[in-house]
Amino acid sequence: MLVGLSLGLLASIVAFVTFRIASVAYRDIVDHVMIEERGHRALTVLAHAIRHAGHLSPVAASVTLFPAAPEPAPVVGRDDCGSRFVDTVDDVTCARAGVARSDALRVRLSGSGSPGDPTLPDGTMSDCGGYALPARATHPLYPEWPGERHAHNVFYIGRAADGVPQLMCRYPARRDGRIASHRHTQGPLVRGVETMQLRYGIDADDDGEIEDFLRAEAVRARGPAAWHAVRAVRIAIVMRGERHARGDGAPTLQLFDDGAFGSTPSPDDRFTPTRDLDRRRKVLTTTVRLRHPSSCREASC
Repeated sequence: MLVGLSLGLLASIVAFVTFRIASVAYRDIVDHVMIEERGHRALTVLAHAIRHAGHLSPVAASVTLFPAAPEPAPVVGRDDCGSRFVDTVDDVTCARAGVARSDALRVRLSGSGSPGDPTLPDGTMSDCGGYALPARATHPLYPEWPGERHAHNVFYIGRAADGVPQLMCRYPARRDGRIASHRHTQGPLVRGVETMQLRYGIDADDDGEIEDFLRAEAVRARGPAAWHAVRAVRIAIVMRGERHARGDGAPTLQLFDDGAFGSTPSPDDRFTPTRDLDRRRKVLTTTVRLRHPSSCREASC
């Protein structure tokens, strides 16, 4: 009887240990999968917005621009920017520094409106918040105006209520189904994006080839017109897992090649975590080419 009890206890211990090992392995696999899935989702959202940057529907293109507000560039960025306002044309004022020196990106595009009222969306296009995007936006200060012909989506890294970094989106506010120009709201898109670094491909001579990939500050140094020469955007993000990982701390991660395309190396080409060092991390990168070059490269703005 004692032998039977001992064997039963041994079998129970073996079963518990096996279950524990399987449970830990399962959670580790889930963490790996979630890092990959969230990372690819973040890149997909950013790539979709960048590809459609500068799009103008036929209705929107017919709108006469306000003289004091010329055509903005399809994309405009800022380095080390945690949140930003969109009340200027080709420049951005950051409210605060970026999370882990993350960059911010503003994308300009127009949607598709109803035949009878272009300020009401027909549901075929949406902004980064998931809301239908019309062809025109109403202006609260100039109600007689036919409407602005573009909307702004702003991507940056913020923190959730529990402190976890996440990809955020700032998009136009709505009123009665219409976009209220110069009023914006924000919401989270993808959890676990620890940092986002961006480089902008410049085609200064309009030959279709990108001469260099530059940081936002380097583009700004060339003047406001330089943003209209951006043809592609390189994206690097660091995804952070939810579970604690075994290891010797978080290593420095390489985001971009040093001096790629002849650019001056930047400290932001690498990322060294300073918080939650025992989490899994993965770098994901992509390069997205704009489908709609700035109209200012073809006509005077």
